[in-house]
Amino acid sequence: MTAKKVRVKVAWSDDLSYDSEEEREKERLAQIARELAEQPAKPTYAAGEVEQLISFIVDMTTLYDLQKNDWNDDVLKTIEDWIMEPKALMLTIYFRGEVLRACFDVPVAPVYDLSYFLRTPDHVFTVENFHEEVTFGTFVDSVESNMVSVLETLYAPYFFSITTWPESVKGEFCGQLHTFLAKLTDVYYKMLGLTVLYIPREGQNLSFEVASTDRELAKRLEGVVVYWTHQIKSCIEDQFSVASGNELLCPSDEFDFWTYRHENLSAIQYQIKDPAVRHIKKVLLATHSTFLTQFQTLCEDIVQRIAEAKSNIEYLQVLNQPCALLESAAGPDEIPQHIPRIMNLFRFIWTESPYYNTEARITNLFKSLGNQVIILCRSYIKLDELFDGRTKKALGDFAKCIDCCRQYKEIYEIMCEAHNEREPDSWALDISSIFNYIDSFVQRCVDMLDVCNCMIIFGRIDELEPIKKPIFGGARGDEFEGKCDQIESTFHEALNQIKAVSHTILDVQAHSWYDDVMAFRNTMKEIEIIIENLVESVFEGVNHVEEGVIALYSLNNYSRRRSLKRIFKRKTAEVWAMYNEEVQEAKNEMVIERSQYPTEMPSYAGRAALLIMKKNRLVYLKKVLEDAAWMTACSNADEVLINASRLTAAIDLAVRELRLTWARGGAGRDEGQDAPHGSLCLTVVIKLESVLTEPWICDPP
Repeated sequence: MTAKKVRVKVAWSDDLSYDSEEEREKERLAQIARELAEQPAKPTYAAGEVEQLISFIVDMTTLYDLQKNDWNDDVLKTIEDWIMEPKALMLTIYFRGEVLRACFDVPVAPVYDLSYFLRTPDHVFTVENFHEEVTFGTFVDSVESNMVSVLETLYAPYFFSITTWPESVKGEFCGQLHTFLAKLTDVYYKMLGLTVLYIPREGQNLSFEVASTDRELAKRLEGVVVYWTHQIKSCIEDQFSVASGNELLCPSDEFDFWTYRHENLSAIQYQIKDPAVRHIKKVLLATHSTFLTQFQTLCEDIVQRIAEAKSNIEYLQVLNQPCALLESAAGPDEIPQHIPRIMNLFRFIWTESPYYNTEARITNLFKSLGNQVIILCRSYIKLDELFDGRTKKALGDFAKCIDCCRQYKEIYEIMCEAHNEREPDSWALDISSIFNYIDSFVQRCVDMLDVCNCMIIFGRIDELEPIKKPIFGGARGDEFEGKCDQIESTFHEALNQIKAVSHTILDVQAHSWYDDVMAFRNTMKEIEIIIENLVESVFEGVNHVEEGVIALYSLNNYSRRRSLKRIFKRKTAEVWAMYNEEVQEAKNEMVIERSQYPTEMPSYAGRAALLIMKKNRLVYLKKVLEDAAWMTACSNADEVLINASRLTAAIDLAVRELRLTWARGGAGRDEGQDAPHGSLCLTVVIKLESVLTEPWICDPP
């Protein structure tokens, strides 16, 4: 084996034997070149020594879930190269995915944990000195864990054993070190959901009689016990599970909390029984510490708290199966059928449990059940499908969720009434607290129903039937269509803003949604004002029934909006009023023009032809209106139709009478030759006038 060669270090900044900076730089480069040329040869080992050194590294490597079959040829070859290369200072072994890797540096990509091995420069390991000369350890992804491990096991024992420092300096430093380690240990394990006591190693090698005589040591141990007291007190006072972030707690979470609390308190009780803790208690008892009494009281209280947690677990576990069935519900329609059984079990826990029979805890149970309903409904709703255009499906989903939440409240009210009938005024829970999130979720669903309807009305987004773009005729048709394009563009901008915050829509704990939906509603109000002005502008050019029906048909999709129904109802009434005017005009013309006829036609035939033309006009307009079943309902429509029917019937009667008159002797004569039949014609005219002048035709509204 070659001897170890130590590199010569030269402080170039202190070397003043050169006249210029350039000369010193040249000499420095020459020195580096000489050193590179004089690199030591690779170390040589006897047969089997390299394999033995490799096995040392393999045995000392500590990684999570590391197994023998994880070692591969590439890793073993890298370890061998590191052993054979004295200038390689670091070796790291880690997992990259499922594959074990090794390299001479820190990995660039983040890893869960890694084992490291360090050597001094140019050091050659031997089988005999490997364990004494190598520096090794394992780092995990937690900085706190690494600090606790290094400080507590490596540095702290060294500081505690120092005898050269003054007692005041050592006492203050070690006291601060104990405080730091206690807080660091507490923080690290709290993130893991555990309460772990920091147990100092100082004074463990002394008997409690000797340790109690060291006042500074006893004072430092007393500070640690004070921190233990704080930890245990916080753990005991934590009797309610608290949601973190946007989490909603369910009945199963309540059971899990008490299971965790039982395990955590049992772990504290186990730590208190540790011999090191008993030794510290003896030291403080010998010094008559006033803080030890409170600590011992808390230790006794832990026993009672463990019994409470155990009892709550026994009662809450009856909820596991029914809550599991509730969680397996396929949709909101199936949720209400599981609610009564769970509420009855709540009543059982309320009346039978020795620890869980307070109103606060039962209120939390009902709140957690409401949270479970919200979570199930939220998982049923697919907002991505809604924003992809499936508006009708989303309308049904939101309606089902609203109905489910309302049934949940109704079941609760029925259960409350039944309970109070047996024990009056015994059910006095905070209803506002129980249904706070339920009411908020129902309001979110109502908000989204409005969004869905707006997508259909203003955005023409409907997966079941295509909605055509409004088309207008006339000189201002392009202007009106441009207004519709502006409405659709404004709506899509507002919809994109809702889509951008879709993650907060169904999150009842995200209060920012109220501002977002308010901004959306304000935009919808602006769009409604634009539509109202558009409707008024379109009807400025409407002069008869056909144009009115066409205008209403072009704007019909907007009439679905509840806030716009008033203006469309008014415009529909105007169209029916136009038809009523047509009826009135036809009635008046029949009276005025009863003896008139076209010059190219005979008198009877001409008068009958004019009457038939008027009837056909009224029948045509009636058919136009009746075929427009999509129009908004009008209160005067039936009355106008009755009037039109009576007028057409009167026209039919008049035509029939004219025909009879002509058939009885009026054929072939002009009007002046109708005198022999004057009495019959007079009778027909009187009957026709009596029909036309009756007061059953109403004026338009």
